Amino acid sequence: MSRGPQRLGVLGGTFNPVHLGHLLVAQEAWYRFELGRVILVPAARNPLKADEPAGATPDQRLKMLKLVEERDSRFSVDAAELRAGGASYTINTLKRIADNNHGAELHLLLGADAALTLPQWKDVDKYGALCRVVVCDRPGSASLRDQMPAELKALGLRLEFMPIPELDVSASDIRKRVRMGRPIRYLVPDAVAEFIHEHRLYLD
Repeated sequence: MSRGPQRLGVLGGTFNPVHLGHLLVAQEAWYRFELGRVILVPAARNPLKADEPAGATPDQRLKMLKLVEERDSRFSVDAAELRAGGASYTINTLKRIADNNHGAELHLLLGADAALTLPQWKDVDKYGALCRVVVCDRPGSASLRDQMPAELKALGLRLEFMPIPELDVSASDIRKRVRMGRPIRYLVPDAVAEFIHEHRLYLD
C-alpha cells in the first residue's frame, strides 16, 4: 500500500487535555496503516459517560488540539461535533468524514476498553460499510483478539489489532497533577503544557 490522502485515521475523544498517549496512538496508526493523516475529533459529550470532567471549556479543548495540528502535518482537527454540542455519536462523525472525503478508506482508532463497549454504540451495525476498526493493544495486557466477547464478535466489524508502546498517561492523571502543582511536561506537548499553565486550567 502507498501512503495517500484517501486512507484516513479517525481518533475521537474529549481530549481534556490532549496528551502524548493520544498522539502516540495516532502516530502508530499513521505509520502502520500508511495513512495520509489522522483526524482528531473532539466530542461535545460522550453519550456513554454521565459525568464528563470540566476544567477546560470546549473552546479551550479545541485550541489545545489546534496547537498540535499546527505543529504536525500528519494530524488535523475536525471540530464539527464540538460545535454542534450535545451528545456526540461516532456514526455521525464517520458519515460526515466519508461524505467530505469521497472514496476514502477510514480507520477508526479505539482503545481496547472502548472497543469492549461497541455493542452499546449507536448504529454500530453500519460501521462495517464505513470503516475498519483499529483496536490498540497495550503490552502486558491480554489482546482483545484472543479474548473477544461473543457480543463483539457477533457485530461482524472489520477489526484490526495494533500493538502500541507502553505509555502510562491519562487525561485524569494530568488534571490531578496540575491541581497538585506537579509538572506535566513530557506528558503533553510543550505548547499544550504552556496553554494549560497560561490559562490556569484544571486548578479547581
